[in-house]
Amino acid sequence: MSTIKKYSPSADLLNAKKIGAGIMECLINNDPEGAMKIISLYLETLNKSKIAKESKIAKSTLYYSLRRKNPTIRTLAKLLHTNVA
Repeated sequence: MSTIKKYSPSADLLNAKKIGAGIMECLINNDPEGAMKIISLYLETLNKSKIAKESKIAKSTLYYSLRRKNPTIRTLAKLLHTNVA
């Protein structure tokens, strides 16, 4: 008899080690689009209202950055720092 385990994709998408490994793998393989896709999926998974408040990034800046799919490294660092810290 086999058992089915509950799986939460969002838990993996918020796992800093897995996300970091995926981004690094993409960069090593000269796949910047893949790295940006991983970052985009990560950002889509975050609680945006909470992050905007805790990171002191205006909601409009946060949503604009996510909509463009190309946040500045400064905005990305604030988002990551807030979520990990």
